[in-house]
Amino acid sequence: MVDIKPFEGIRPADPAMFCIPPYDVIGDKELRELRQGDSAIHIILPEGKGDEVYENARRAFQQALQDMTRDEPSIYLYRESSETFTQRGFILTASLEDYAAGAIKKHEETREKPLEDRVRHIEATAANTGLVWTVFRSSDTLKKLMDQAAGDEPVADFDKYGYRHTLWRLSDSSLIDIIRDAFRDMPLYIADGHHRIRAAYEYSRSHDETEAEYVMLFVASDDEMRILPYNRVIRDVDSDTFIEDIEHHFQISRLDSPGEPDEHEIQLYYQGDWWQLLPREIPDDLVASLDVSILQHQLLEPVLDITDVRSDPNIFFEGGDLPRSHYERLVDNEGNDAVFYLHPTSISDLEAVADAGRNMPPKSTWFDPKLLTGLVFHSLR
Repeated sequence: MVDIKPFEGIRPADPAMFCIPPYDVIGDKELRELRQGDSAIHIILPEGKGDEVYENARRAFQQALQDMTRDEPSIYLYRESSETFTQRGFILTASLEDYAAGAIKKHEETREKPLEDRVRHIEATAANTGLVWTVFRSSDTLKKLMDQAAGDEPVADFDKYGYRHTLWRLSDSSLIDIIRDAFRDMPLYIADGHHRIRAAYEYSRSHDETEAEYVMLFVASDDEMRILPYNRVIRDVDSDTFIEDIEHHFQISRLDSPGEPDEHEIQLYYQGDWWQLLPREIPDDLVASLDVSILQHQLLEPVLDITDVRSDPNIFFEGGDLPRSHYERLVDNEGNDAVFYLHPTSISDLEAVADAGRNMPPKSTWFDPKLLTGLVFHSLR
């Protein structure tokens, strides 16, 4: 169902120094710090304004190439591991025709401005510099192939951001053929990177190089990855009857010792207390029944008048493995009024929505740990 192939990966000499988080999770403070060093940040998020940004990306990429290794056609195995969690997947390229045909399934729409930015970045570098994170339904065949690949000597092995990052290169043609055959009968689901893959597709429509017809992916088994809570922080609750207003749609009670919320349980931190919110009605619909949808349509819109979570300045988002004290500090010490703490969306929900050709609500999923940018680049020339 998906045509995948090896590619001539371009790798840095010192990945521990060079690799950085994905461009879209780097905050202003981290950006300033990264720009003080010699890393992929100067390619991914270069300084400048307007056209200067993309010219600086091109120059930084060309400069970096001088100290990088270009492999023979290969597929890679990338593993992130810690004492508490390990994830792994193949890095390879896949046909953008299969993306256009729906075999690489999406669950959200792209937005014009960030899409234009990523297209211009590809035009400047003529490369896929970031990984599009995809998953496949659990396959014993593919997991055994990963086990086999991990028995060889890695080409990179280092610690960064709390995880050990290990990369193996697979260039044996017979093994690659087995991997290619294994992917022919299964769809892929985009987990993270909708703008990156759409930008690669738009670039391919105006460029006839063979490599431009393929996009670099990270492909992982859906039972070997995790989604963490993607929580909502409200800057200002302009209401003296906030709790009473919530009760129109939710059963609400104080929590003395809050644990992790179950599905269809929303937790609220407000005025020094944790509250449990249980919806009085759960819609009989694939998307509307998701907890992020219930919160949006039954509370954020009617109570707080937040209709567009992407643009409303009264809301921002915190995702990842963060302690309760972090959220309490946001309210108690940093001037915000409330936190909504959610049960994470499941990968099966994501796959079901994608299979139905529908879209998840904005900010539904936080995949963790994030994949490093800079381990491997895919040149389109």
